[in-house]
Amino acid sequence: MHLGRYAQRFVSCNDDEVYQFQHIGSASGIKYRGRYFVISTEHQRKLGSEGQVGIVCDPGQSVITPSIMWTVETTDQDEREDNLDFVIYEFEPSKYPYRTLTSQFFEVNENTGVTASVGKVALNLGYPTRLQNVDYYMGEVDLLLVSSFVELVEKTTTDDVYVIRTVAEDRYIEDGMSGSPVFEVVRENGVFRVKWLGIVVRGGMESRYGRVISADFITRQMNRVVF
Repeated sequence: MHLGRYAQRFVSCNDDEVYQFQHIGSASGIKYRGRYFVISTEHQRKLGSEGQVGIVCDPGQSVITPSIMWTVETTDQDEREDNLDFVIYEFEPSKYPYRTLTSQFFEVNENTGVTASVGKVALNLGYPTRLQNVDYYMGEVDLLLVSSFVELVEKTTTDDVYVIRTVAEDRYIEDGMSGSPVFEVVRENGVFRVKWLGIVVRGGMESRYGRVISADFITRQMNRVVF
């Protein structure tokens, strides 16, 4: 799936020759203002506190780590609102030998924001925990991507966060989908275009409902803290 390349396999790297990394979830790769970033949630980063976080290069099993990280500061770091529960990582492709690395980042312009409205349908892609397998003894790494159509149901009381619901009743926003990208495919003047709507910030093992931090809020914060 073409859009699947922008859903990053988010891992915690270990200083061990055998147990090199642990899968901790999903993240979103974007190219913004000419630079390459991965956006994850803050609560995911805490899962990888014992090691340096990174992403898996596609294709293959190589893991790369970011050059720098930014968080959005708040007055109460222990009780972050949903809209501030994200982390920005910058990657510099020139530092790595992987030719296809830049293709893992969806290009976002400064005018690409959520044109959200109730009833809008989008595509969510990521790596749920139950489908990920890293078997060091057998030399197998299976990190499986899933996709689901979701509907924007309503805006929450937290600014720039929207409630989403899976369109299919038998699909859930599972553990491991935090940080995963949500895209809208629209037809404008006879041409299909893809818009990045944001990242999943919350879901549940058997829940059809989750929440999305809007892309325009994330890029506004990037303009403030990065640029």
